[in-house]
Amino acid sequence: MANSNIAIETHDCFPFDPKWNEPLRFFAESNQSASVFNLSGKQKIEEKEPLVSYSFQDKKWFAGRYIGSIHFTYNKSDYSINIKPRFGDPVLLKMFEELFNIKFSSGTSSFKTNDNSYYLKLLISFIWLQKLANANRHGLPRVKLIHTNESYTVKGKLLISPSIAPWHETGKVVSARKDQFFDQVVIKILFQAYCILKKEYQLGQLKIPVNALDAIHNIENQTSGNSFINQHEYQTIKYHPIYQCYKDVVDFSWQIIQSQPGYNSQSNKSNVSGFFLDMAEIWECYVRAIMKKYFLARGWQITASQYEVYSQKFYGRKIIPDIVMKKDNDFCVFDAKYKNMQFRPGFTDFDRDDFFQIHTYISYLQTIGNVVLGGLIYPIAENKSIVDISPSPLYGSELSNTHFVVDGPEVKTQSIETSQLFSNISNHMIAFISDNDKGALTSQIS
Repeated sequence: MANSNIAIETHDCFPFDPKWNEPLRFFAESNQSASVFNLSGKQKIEEKEPLVSYSFQDKKWFAGRYIGSIHFTYNKSDYSINIKPRFGDPVLLKMFEELFNIKFSSGTSSFKTNDNSYYLKLLISFIWLQKLANANRHGLPRVKLIHTNESYTVKGKLLISPSIAPWHETGKVVSARKDQFFDQVVIKILFQAYCILKKEYQLGQLKIPVNALDAIHNIENQTSGNSFINQHEYQTIKYHPIYQCYKDVVDFSWQIIQSQPGYNSQSNKSNVSGFFLDMAEIWECYVRAIMKKYFLARGWQITASQYEVYSQKFYGRKIIPDIVMKKDNDFCVFDAKYKNMQFRPGFTDFDRDDFFQIHTYISYLQTIGNVVLGGLIYPIAENKSIVDISPSPLYGSELSNTHFVVDGPEVKTQSIETSQLFSNISNHMIAFISDNDKGALTSQIS
């Protein structure tokens, strides 16, 4: 009989205990994977990285940027890899409060349970409810289908050829008309996700918003049959513009369905189950929300951040900065990087690709406007006063009006107010991106 509940635990971006090297190596080499939930609706935040990887420099296995758990079997024993947020649950919940404009009760800051994925399941259930409530503006999605009718009266458009035989035999004619029906593919996906969340993801413990509750009741009433939706049906969903708002919750529901053990044949064969949240995505969404909160009142707008370069050439491609702020003809551009920044010299804490990528974004935006500031924003656990983090003229040239910065909020592993979580960078950047001197750099940095 296989042993159970052998837990391998660490925090994201942290090393594992060397005693787990062999099962971790097996897990990495077997190329097993779990579902990674996409919270923002963006198809791509960063290139995916392995859940675990080996550092030859440190001679240790490290967790990636994901939090969650996965279960697998190795050498006739059952293992679970549990990766927790490195700044602690309270900070993660504060981020979600800012992202979704909600307030968790004090009791949720530390869940009393042995299930390491318990709070993640609650968060996923909550996010699904919020997405469903936001989508339910015009009722459940409907589609127009052609309905044929054979009767003594014409209902819609008369179909002459199909009517010839029945008219001679019974005096009836065949007609067709377009009727609106509930989109059963969408409804079944939402219903299946709801059933999974209610059974496996603690949805019953949450207060359901009125809009979401109304949608759930309608979904239950309109669901016909117990058949499951396949990948092809999901990929061919077409949304009428009035129901386009449902795409986000349907895509999220599809991820929930796919995360179930046995759904994916490869996962079923390898006896793997589990799910993760991408902290890089959460961090990017959080930083964007905070930047919007602080700078909107000062005239800066978070703007579209996808640009096509060399569009007429075979090597044309898109560049996608994480955050672009615009005010008149002035720009600020940032990439939010969820990495372990300790401000060590050289490229130890951030890789060359990140460094050159943000400079590419700055250079492009300089062709369409005036770039005030660009840089990389990290979550920082160490005291950043050990180095000079003030913005520097681009490339270190005193002739440049554009400045570059590597900075970030000091995130403490304790329960703190959201405003405090970001305050030690916000005042600094507000002073730098000054409203009183439009497009110019302030001479003093607080």
